[in-house]
Amino acid sequence: MGKRSTLFIPQDGDDFSAEWFTECLQPEYGAAVLEVNREVIGTGIGFVGEVYRCFLTWDAIREDLPASVIVKVPSKIPANRGLGEGLQLYEREIIAYRELSNGMGIPIPKVYYTAMDDDPTPWLDAVIEFLFTHLPPKGVNWLAVKFLELAGKSPALRRYLLVLEDIHDARPPSQVAGGSLDDASLALTALAKFHATHWLQDASVNISPRVWPLDRLPKVWRASYLRNRNEFVERFGNLIGDEKLKILDQAQEEIPALLKPLGEPPWTLLHGDYRLDNIMFRPDGSIVVIDFQILSKGRPGWDVAYFITTALTPEHKSEEEALLRHYHNVLCSAGVEDYPFSLLLEDVRLTKLLLAHRLVGGRDAFDTELQDTDETFVDVLVKRVVGWI
Repeated sequence: MGKRSTLFIPQDGDDFSAEWFTECLQPEYGAAVLEVNREVIGTGIGFVGEVYRCFLTWDAIREDLPASVIVKVPSKIPANRGLGEGLQLYEREIIAYRELSNGMGIPIPKVYYTAMDDDPTPWLDAVIEFLFTHLPPKGVNWLAVKFLELAGKSPALRRYLLVLEDIHDARPPSQVAGGSLDDASLALTALAKFHATHWLQDASVNISPRVWPLDRLPKVWRASYLRNRNEFVERFGNLIGDEKLKILDQAQEEIPALLKPLGEPPWTLLHGDYRLDNIMFRPDGSIVVIDFQILSKGRPGWDVAYFITTALTPEHKSEEEALLRHYHNVLCSAGVEDYPFSLLLEDVRLTKLLLAHRLVGGRDAFDTELQDTDETFVDVLVKRVVGWI
């Protein structure tokens, strides 16, 4: 696994040829790929990348040769690509697999190959952070929209590519249908071990300057809420009710203060998108976790609340404390001593409010239509997350 700078970085399924796979994988396996058949398993509106399953025919018969692999490349839809590029999602995931694949602390797919172009504008982050910090909310709003638009339209976009193990025997639960309590318990066990592995570990969060703290740039949160509130209320106002809308509007005024505790010690490395669609359950009772595009730094209650509120419906509120105690017991058993249960409860409470606020702000960025329904993926999440506050 690694980067060979002289190897072509294909960005289209037609370029995933037998010759390319041979050049990519032969150094490790000592065999050549004779034929490639592929299928698309993730693309379109709402996907920041394109995901392919590639079936490989080798010139040898050995158990160690993968019969299929998963290939991830950036989306070709400008809006999706702009989001992925603007938030550095592609770079963050590649760096995560490169730097932490042997010490992630959570089961992940085997990494066969990673590649990306060098960053042509490493100075841009400092400029953006300065502007997003010092401009008024309306200025931040305008700049954020233009930045994401331009990020997806550059004539010289960076190339990114991941070749990963195909977890073909796993059961992918449905985010829309929701999970079971058994699935939730298993997922929280793995999450606690992941958090314990990276507890206050500078080496984990320093793998990239793109691993941002949770309390970074609160003005961006406020600007996106301001931009999307009217459309959100028009669509979901009757669902959430005036009382909860007042709570979200109050949170809008208090975003810096609400975010600040979640970025303070005791912190850990956060998955950032720990939900059912990114967890695969295997027949032997183990799991595999995917999608490390939103790695961040902060209090672990963020990941915990994000998982519970998106995986389970509010009807599971009566089981919430038992799930939280289960997570906390595993975390403490793994060696964490400075995160009392009372602090976890407070962080989870804060996160629920912030996630609901973030759904308003992210309404124009994440809107994937569901098959055979008039709802969107965001519709489902709004009903679920807002129901927990």
